[in-house]
Amino acid sequence: MSLLETQNFLARIYTDENLRREFLSAPEKIGAKNNLNEKEIIEIIEIFPDEISAFAESLFWKRLREVEKLLPITRKHLTAEFEKHFRTFAPTYNSQSIKKHLEDALQFGDYLKNSETVSDFVKNAAKYECARLAFHALNKNLVVRFFTFDLQTGKQKNHLKIWLRIGKRELVF
Repeated sequence: MSLLETQNFLARIYTDENLRREFLSAPEKIGAKNNLNEKEIIEIIEIFPDEISAFAESLFWKRLREVEKLLPITRKHLTAEFEKHFRTFAPTYNSQSIKKHLEDALQFGDYLKNSETVSDFVKNAAKYECARLAFHALNKNLVVRFFTFDLQTGKQKNHLKIWLRIGKRELVF
């Protein structure tokens, strides 16, 4: 296996809790399944499981904190549930882009919007923040979304939100 492939496997171990658990319980089997040779498996095993787990946990917390910054309204209304949902989401998505935190936030917002365990208000908050991020961070010229809650009052209210860019001017309706 090339150095790049080995590094990619290590990155997956650090970010995918299920793969990490499987590898630590059956390194030869999982290593071989991922095209590692015996030497590479031994080298990875020598990175003590505690070190792998500690580093993986630190990566999770870094991702979580960055996403919290990008989705503050959603974070505020989910409170402690934000971390629980992000912990479920995190192993399912691993951005390969240079805008990792932005993509994490957008994908997590989609995850919440499709979740059956969060309130419609939280889904609206995630939808709003993802639309705002798409407009500003992805330099969209037009973003239009329909909402069923007023995020300021918390009351149910159908309304349309429009973000429009004309030249350097940004308008929000």
